[in-house]
Amino acid sequence: MAKRQKILATAEKLLAERGLYGLSMKLLADTAGIAAGTIYRYFDNKEALINELYQHITLETSEFFFEGWSTEQTPEHKYKQLWNNAFNAVLENPERTVVIEMLFSQPSLANEQQAFFDSELFGPLNMFYQQGIDEQRFHDWQIPALIALSFNSAITLAKKVMSNCLEADQVQIDQVRDASWLVIQKNFTVNN
Repeated sequence: MAKRQKILATAEKLLAERGLYGLSMKLLADTAGIAAGTIYRYFDNKEALINELYQHITLETSEFFFEGWSTEQTPEHKYKQLWNNAFNAVLENPERTVVIEMLFSQPSLANEQQAFFDSELFGPLNMFYQQGIDEQRFHDWQIPALIALSFNSAITLAKKVMSNCLEADQVQIDQVRDASWLVIQKNFTVNN
């Protein structure tokens, strides 16, 4: 593993374990088994490291998120694929989920968060929802609201399974996924 990748992987691990304020460059160097000065050859400071880690995670997350995605699929099949991928991402890498939530809660990364969903990495997701709105299939809501309604259920459900608060019953998991699909449909009535 190249040093830059090793530094990023170690930083992600430490962030999951200790949080943003528990991550020091010295601890990172010691844990990665490299000299502290080596980190500064790759990153100017902790903020630069965190920003690059954020970009690294965004890239890897998009690759996992769109696995199995095809323009040939029906909108419902695309949705189910994305929802399942989000659910499985949490189960397969809970530490990453902790880090993503931590980074998303940082005001200093607000511009990067918007860029995260506006980037070409997640462009197909935005286009999917915009097309659903344009075709009057989905509610005419802001896309971030549709995304939250769609995928927060997958993320929360996976966390409940991980913490043994919910049995991993595939039938029920599919029912929750299908219910989240129905809720974003324009023909689903939402009382004001």
